[in-house]
Amino acid sequence: MFSSTPVNGFPPTDQEEEFILERPLPSSVPKNFLRGRKGVLRFAFFALVTDLLLWFGIYLGISELTGPYNLLRLNAVLVPIIVLIGALSLIGGYRIRTDFASLQYASEHLISCILAYPVAAFVQYVITSYGSGVHSSRAIYSFSLFLFCGLSLLVRRFFWFSTSELRSKEGLLVIVDDVYGPIFYRDYLQSEQHQKLTLLTTSPSLLGKRIEGPESPIVAWDTSRIVSVLNEDESTDFQAIVIAARFSQLQAELMSSLSFVHFQKMPVYSLEMFYEKFWGRVLLSLIGAKWPFEANFVLVQNSIYSSLKRMWDFSFALIALILLIPVLLVIALAILICDGAPVFYSQPRMGIYQQPFILYKFRTMRVGSDQGDTYTREGDSRVTRLGAFLRKTRLDELPQLWNVLNGDMSVIGPRAEWVRLIAEYEKQIPYYHFRHLVRPGITGWAQVNYPYGASVDDTLQKLSFDLYYIRNFSMHLDAEVTLKTLYVILFGKGR
Repeated sequence: MFSSTPVNGFPPTDQEEEFILERPLPSSVPKNFLRGRKGVLRFAFFALVTDLLLWFGIYLGISELTGPYNLLRLNAVLVPIIVLIGALSLIGGYRIRTDFASLQYASEHLISCILAYPVAAFVQYVITSYGSGVHSSRAIYSFSLFLFCGLSLLVRRFFWFSTSELRSKEGLLVIVDDVYGPIFYRDYLQSEQHQKLTLLTTSPSLLGKRIEGPESPIVAWDTSRIVSVLNEDESTDFQAIVIAARFSQLQAELMSSLSFVHFQKMPVYSLEMFYEKFWGRVLLSLIGAKWPFEANFVLVQNSIYSSLKRMWDFSFALIALILLIPVLLVIALAILICDGAPVFYSQPRMGIYQQPFILYKFRTMRVGSDQGDTYTREGDSRVTRLGAFLRKTRLDELPQLWNVLNGDMSVIGPRAEWVRLIAEYEKQIPYYHFRHLVRPGITGWAQVNYPYGASVDDTLQKLSFDLYYIRNFSMHLDAEVTLKTLYVILFGKGR
């Protein structure tokens, strides 16, 4: 429908045209499994049937192999899968737009199955079997449910990767203006998700010009030219539409078309929602003084999960400290032999509600090193040989379990920053104090998503991840942080 004709006297080169517009905006696309409302229904049906076949195959197969050991009852076959389907539907297990390859979905999938286990067991063995002296095998029920959990996740991941070539042809349609367009493109370059971009503008001054710098793409089309495409009956050839522009600049006709597309064809994201869903962070330029009140931060401190998390932190720290006593003694002895005393390093850090506390770690740097550069940089000569190993494996963090036990920290939360640095950050970074709305953590969302920071710019990037964590404070996010932390430890990504 659209051709590569000159735009306002700026004819795009072949290379620019390939980057900006991988192919012309289609007026229609063939119906297939992945696209449109029917594609959504097809996938939901496919996933549902697959789960049913998996469950019946696993449970009935094991029952057949064990012979008379398991008494087959109707409730034993139906109740668990009904509960599992309900649990998976809550976390997007039957939505085609869900990123089944992400750690976030994997953690949610595992958590939902774990929570479904006692619910299904209660319904099966207490409610539906009330008054009966004979029950189906609990061992077979348990083994079947957890085997189903793993296999159903693998099936979804297989689907995701097997359709990756089709999804790779779907880019992002980005509506930009002269304020948020350049910001979006800069963050797009730094992200790990490089979908193909097609740029449209609400600002006449941007039309036919590059969005940000000499190597950036040219803004090829005016938003008014896509209204007719969005109103077509068929789905367009994009994964999503992103509004990287001020809403006040969008025409009423375009907004009406976008509303129709959002509910009927594909998601349309505001810039704020796109950053959170695709990049797991917030856009700091949208943060204002009233942001905490808009983001329901009251749930962070008063939610049931907040109380459960503190109980979990205390229990975990107490048990871990007891079990790790031999490891702590070995590390302490190694530091004494290799680097001398002191074994521990303490430093004032900022805690929840901007209350300072003393943080404890195993010493990994030479005595007096904190009087020099405030950042530890790659290959820092102040780090001892043993200290480098402890940092890579995160073993130097183990004494912080005492801080967790004492209530100064959580296992998972924003990094506990040095009090000396906080004063400087708050002068240069507006609303930096928002990150102190929760307890700092030994590990956290920012720590596992962004490398160790050694500048104010790095601190800004990490703050965007910290505020995402605070805004989305939840069990599944903590589970995802836990999985990513294990990856960091196993593959030596610490510093």
